[in-house]
Amino acid sequence: MDFFEKHIRPLLIQKCYECHSHESGESDGDLFLDSAAAMLKGGSRGAVLVPGKPDQSLLMRVINYRDRNLQMPPSGKLSESQIDLLRAWIEAGALDPRMEEPNKIDNTHDIANTSPIDRDPSTHWAFNLPTRQRANAVLHADVEDTIDVLAASAAEEANIVVSSRADRATLLRRLYYDLTGLPPSLDTIQTFTESKRPDAYHRLVDQLLASPGFGERFGRHWLDVARYADTVGYALGGKERRYKGSERYRDWTIRSFAQDMPYDEMVYHQLAADRTDPSNENGNLEAMGFLTLGRQFLNPLDTIDDRIDVITRGLLGLTVACARCHDHKFDPIPTEDYYALGGIIASSQRPKNGASPLMLVDKPNPIDSPVLVRGQIGNRGPIVPRRFLTALRSEQEKRFTDGSGRKELADKIATPDNPLTARVMVNRVWSYLIGKPLVSNPSDFGFRTKPPAIPEILDELAATFSEDWSIKKLVRRIVLSKIYQQRVTTDAASLTADPENQLLARGNRKRRDFESLRDSILAVSGTLDHALGGPPVSITSNKPTHRRTIYAMIDRQNLPALFRTFDFASPDTHSPGRYFTTVPQQALFLMNSPEMMAIARATAGVIRQQKKSPGVTHTRAIFRRILGRDPSQHELVMATAFIQTPIQKPKPTTDPRSLWSYGTTTMSPERKEGQPSEFSALERYRDGRWQASDEFPTTAPFGHAYLGKSGGHTTSDPSLGVVRRYTAPQNETITLEGNIRHKSDQGDGVTFVIHVNGQEVYESTQLNSQQTHGPHQFRLKAGDTVDLIATPGRTSSFDSFEWTAKLQTANAQEERDSMKHFSGPFEKKKIQSLDRLEQLAQILILSNEFAFID
Repeated sequence: MDFFEKHIRPLLIQKCYECHSHESGESDGDLFLDSAAAMLKGGSRGAVLVPGKPDQSLLMRVINYRDRNLQMPPSGKLSESQIDLLRAWIEAGALDPRMEEPNKIDNTHDIANTSPIDRDPSTHWAFNLPTRQRANAVLHADVEDTIDVLAASAAEEANIVVSSRADRATLLRRLYYDLTGLPPSLDTIQTFTESKRPDAYHRLVDQLLASPGFGERFGRHWLDVARYADTVGYALGGKERRYKGSERYRDWTIRSFAQDMPYDEMVYHQLAADRTDPSNENGNLEAMGFLTLGRQFLNPLDTIDDRIDVITRGLLGLTVACARCHDHKFDPIPTEDYYALGGIIASSQRPKNGASPLMLVDKPNPIDSPVLVRGQIGNRGPIVPRRFLTALRSEQEKRFTDGSGRKELADKIATPDNPLTARVMVNRVWSYLIGKPLVSNPSDFGFRTKPPAIPEILDELAATFSEDWSIKKLVRRIVLSKIYQQRVTTDAASLTADPENQLLARGNRKRRDFESLRDSILAVSGTLDHALGGPPVSITSNKPTHRRTIYAMIDRQNLPALFRTFDFASPDTHSPGRYFTTVPQQALFLMNSPEMMAIARATAGVIRQQKKSPGVTHTRAIFRRILGRDPSQHELVMATAFIQTPIQKPKPTTDPRSLWSYGTTTMSPERKEGQPSEFSALERYRDGRWQASDEFPTTAPFGHAYLGKSGGHTTSDPSLGVVRRYTAPQNETITLEGNIRHKSDQGDGVTFVIHVNGQEVYESTQLNSQQTHGPHQFRLKAGDTVDLIATPGRTSSFDSFEWTAKLQTANAQEERDSMKHFSGPFEKKKIQSLDRLEQLAQILILSNEFAFID
């Protein structure tokens, strides 16, 4: 929904509503685009979109100008970025919050149909201050905390059985994951599970809250909120893509959580550290990376929009950025509020020689912003004074006058008098620890969002949190609660009555996020580097670091596939929470990547070093190390039998890329038929093609000669051909088929020749024409060559050509494809298979038990 409001609705308003909206009174082709139902219904040509299938959607066809008779908008084609936005929206299911057509809305005066701007904020639960709660502890004498009494009462009223306390081993693993993102050591497991101290759990909580891992774990949570990255995104003209000092914000965030900086202070520093720590004496200017580390946009108005969004969704749980082009469609947030905040951002700038590369300062002459009607820069409305949101200020409150207004904005957000600030942060922390937020959308507390099933729990926690703003005290209270310590299992009747666990009568099973999964795998292998802070590091290079994942380089323009595969939060925009998918690529990485194979070897190596006796001893040790428990008797028998089973050596395989080479050959008339062709390799690989030197074009006889994935260009010498050579790895019978093409009507064409061990088997000259050749069949011995040669005529001008060929072995068992298997230089890696103990380590790391936390 946020994507639609931020990107799609403004685009439709700007480009489509003039001819396809109820407001304009126009419906060309009987098509309206100003409601969800109308878009799905379509017009005289049928439905305009098919959710999830952009290639089948009429909308994509007409905006791409594929149909000469139907091109929209008629005033000019959309930009590629705008087309990409619409494609992404349709691919994601075309989610659209516009439920009613404008002319069908009932204009009665009840709250449901009142204009959102006219709604009284006090009628919505989230806009009222949270208060401390009283609970009848007499009815639940076995619980101590008010939130536990509230939950137990709700469950009792619904006739739901509350789960009992989880066992110590489960709680230990749960606590370590939630507070540090790491698994407990074997010694810790043994000490805690065998301890007779009644306060053992409380002591463990305090120990983990004081550990460096807590700052790293909660720091990473906050970096999702702050859309942290180390690069600017797209950069023009060779400009530097790295944000100078980006890691300073990451390290400040970690340090702030580790030291339990009060949350209101964290907010102040992130919005106005130039006022709270102007000389950076306490290192708080780095906090302003919260504002300055977003994507770098070509349009400065988009930068302002990004900063408004991260402030309002991140700190207040309000989607104010939806009011950029129009009044908010659901909440009492007029467009004037958006531009009031916009003036604050526009009145701030980066100093040339500041105490921190991340800081902002107030401009000497702050400015108020005009409303841009429909978000269009050329359509200016009234000037709006810099001030706070209408729904959260009284009529007596005046405009901001202290510089840009960022300090005054922080005053309005970081206060117990703001009904949203504490609630939003408490809800985030609850989600991190319990596995599900109390409020379903952590970054939208507006009128569309329902209160929690037990709203008193959120109010109780928020009211107490805002007394001292201590994150650690809040975390400690939650993890010491009975709610947190419950087992994840329950009886069938309770599961049926409350399948989503809204009444908190049992624990929630949680899946490890990307950072915890990777860090935990490194931890059990004994290779995790616990060093703190510093510049970002690569975790996807050929020699990846074993630092914790929070220190990984985040390149927002080229986010590595590994991050996307494991559902890493997008660094392009504020992220309300993580979304988990299950796709084959995840298992394939864990099974086949060189890094994971090295991890499996390291893990088994630790076991062998500690336990000299193989068999049962190794089985028990590796279960304890990876899963933190002893194997069951059945697991012990099966796993021990597995590691004692001999491994059959795999049949050696050949990388098909290694069978192709790229060079030139002399087409001398003195060469005898059947004599192997001379071959001189093209020495340089640049921009996806093989060529004779770094300089291109180069001197005669090579000129424009090159070979690429699907073709190339001839040399400037008719007696020197460019050749794509296939070398047989073994005795084999192959069938060769291909396509040749010369694609210019100028010049004198290109001659295509096939030599098998120097024996010519095919020749054809093409001029602005193409031909399919083959099938040619021949028997080869290991080391025999098949040369695909292209030569010029009298002139080499206009001699670009295409030539693709497929060589199929007998019975179609293997295929050698000139295009599919084309490559630049590559290192032929010898794949070393895992032994049985290493395979068992890999199996346990791949298990659901390792990936999920009960």
